[in-house]
Amino acid sequence: MFQFISRLIDDPDPVIIIPFGGYANNDRIYGQARVLEDEGITHEEDDGFLKNLYNSYKRYESDEKEGVVVTVTANNFNTILTSDAEGYVYLDEAFKTNSFDREWHSIHYSLSYGGKPFTIKDEILKPLSSAQYGIISDMDDTVIRTGISSAFKWKVIVNSFFTHTNQRMPLEGAQEFYQMLRKGISGQDDNPFFYLSNSPWNLYEYLAEFLNYQKFPKGVLLLRDMGLENKKKSNFKEENKYVKITHLLNSYPNLPFVLIGDAADIDHDIYMAIAKQFPNRIKAIYIRTVTDQNKMKDIKKRIEATTDINIQLISHTDEAVVHARANGFVR
Repeated sequence: MFQFISRLIDDPDPVIIIPFGGYANNDRIYGQARVLEDEGITHEEDDGFLKNLYNSYKRYESDEKEGVVVTVTANNFNTILTSDAEGYVYLDEAFKTNSFDREWHSIHYSLSYGGKPFTIKDEILKPLSSAQYGIISDMDDTVIRTGISSAFKWKVIVNSFFTHTNQRMPLEGAQEFYQMLRKGISGQDDNPFFYLSNSPWNLYEYLAEFLNYQKFPKGVLLLRDMGLENKKKSNFKEENKYVKITHLLNSYPNLPFVLIGDAADIDHDIYMAIAKQFPNRIKAIYIRTVTDQNKMKDIKKRIEATTDINIQLISHTDEAVVHARANGFVR
């Protein structure tokens, strides 16, 4: 729909690559990017209602390009990828990174389309040896307020389409708690962050800008493809969050994790299943409660029946801070 309208009122734009970050371990590098037309989205702090609406429209009417050859380079690493029907390229290559002594490493994506070359730099995360654990956090109503519980979800629409990133509000205390987790018990652990959402990749720039503006720890942002990943799944173990968390734990087999989410979705079920699949790998699970008392009673029953998993239901971030301090996760 968005693409059809765009083609009627717009001329073709230059073809570019939008990188989505990634991560690496000692033996392999993972990343993702998308080849599409440059929509020329710009942001100003004083953007009004119409400009925010226009930018939202441009994010969703992306004109992706299939079959474009993309060259990926990083240090002595070089590989060739081809964009799929949705314009995505997926980096999943053997690459020895043992000599890396920094947490973030440069990577370059390059293409030439219609005789016009384009190159863009991105960064890949490789956790430092000082890291004591990793943090995987949901985004929606765990980090950023979405209004998912509002009547007819009207606040979700207002926040997503009409509100500038600088006007979006984080959950109270979340930024301070996440910085504590980042520093760890020593104050210098440099524990890596992975932010997870079922929002589409079209919102990557928007959400990344929010995290940076609100001074959350720098991390890898993992979203969802509206097209290929939106097909109905038989259960949540086939869906975006479970699949991505599983991949992270398999990629870092010696690194335990703290999982943070909320009860508005099914984060509790996903995280409990992860903890069972990866015994002794999950240090703690923090789930923000919701006002729906019947839902919370049901969640509490399931948690009480799972005594071997450390799950904390919290109504405010301060409760998570107290638990984290008592268990030696933070100072």
